[in-house]
Amino acid sequence: MGIDQPSDIFEPARSFGWVWLLVLLVLVVAPLGVLLLPGAFEGEDAAGAWITIAVLVPLDVYVLIVLASLPQMRYELTPDTLVLRCGPLFRYRIPYAGITDVRRTTLTPTLWSSMRMPGLALGGVMYADVGTVRMCATRMARDILLIAAGGKLYGITPADEERFVRALTPKLPPAPAIDPQPGS
Repeated sequence: MGIDQPSDIFEPARSFGWVWLLVLLVLVVAPLGVLLLPGAFEGEDAAGAWITIAVLVPLDVYVLIVLASLPQMRYELTPDTLVLRCGPLFRYRIPYAGITDVRRTTLTPTLWSSMRMPGLALGGVMYADVGTVRMCATRMARDILLIAAGGKLYGITPADEERFVRALTPKLPPAPAIDPQPGS
């Protein structure tokens, strides 16, 4: 089978989550400014300077990549797969045949999180009520379109949720028939 070609591409809802990332970036870059002071790499302070660089520079690069990826966030309906993308860091392929539930919900955040802040949730995010959700969303908890597939949960926030659901629904497998008399 060849590479899936998108039949419909949906943009995420608008958000100012990027502002939080920008603030985080400034907070992480600011301590690096101390290293520009004369003598930062001399004497007993040299080890601390190198440790600061080793910790903060990779974090800065990661936040910059996430910031650059946000404009690329989208949800694609290909002939046989729903693809959730946010730049090079986050990409989830969900075969329609594996989707068992799609519903709009509000999730209950926990204190533990990967990339979750007001206006943005990316990657595996832990929620108190449902466990880990693979997020590609411009909201962290409210009005999330939750998709269950293959024993995993995915959270998205399409800008035109109604049109997205209308386009997705015919691609889903039919609901299984329920036996009214179990055990017969």
